[in-house]
Amino acid sequence: MDSMASTRRQFLAGAGGLGVAWVAGNWPGIATAHAHAAAVAMNPGASVLEFLTAHEARDVDAIAAQIVPTDDTPGAREAGALYFIDRSLHTWAAAAASSFRAGLHHFRESFVAGHPSLEFAEADSATQVSFLTQVEPTAFFATIRFLTLLGMFASPSYGGNRGETGWRLIGFDDVHAFTPPFGYYDRDYPGFEAAKDGA
Repeated sequence: MDSMASTRRQFLAGAGGLGVAWVAGNWPGIATAHAHAAAVAMNPGASVLEFLTAHEARDVDAIAAQIVPTDDTPGAREAGALYFIDRSLHTWAAAAASSFRAGLHHFRESFVAGHPSLEFAEADSATQVSFLTQVEPTAFFATIRFLTLLGMFASPSYGGNRGETGWRLIGFDDVHAFTPPFGYYDRDYPGFEAAKDGA
């Protein structure tokens, strides 16, 4: 968590091991959650929480905003990660909902114990980052980081990753794999050369 801004690209790129097979198996529900998050991000007045309470949501939003913070580019807050997480825990990730809520409850209690009369969402950024550094090894943090990143980096066609925000953060260029030339072996293929020259 130290020097988050300077190491964000490496941190996000390192999150590639999200379990491709698992994600693929849950993709219909994930895509629905993405669509919901994108709709809310585009129309904040229509925001509806389905799992989290308003107080819980404030802390979840603040945590997600530190995992993928806003600087010169939009972060998790602008991408609607809160609403992706909320919808996910109400639908395809419902099996993890109870443990998530218990972890969040412990997270909030631990923070208040060290910062009386102050909720996590109300703390300044330095205080938030300092506390997240302490809880980073926990299962709760691993889960919320997983959901935040999952809400950031799917194809925009599924409703999340608005404006390819997440892809730009990790330097991903959405170039179609079948655009010729495919490799060294057909680089000088006459048919491709003719097409390139407009023939």
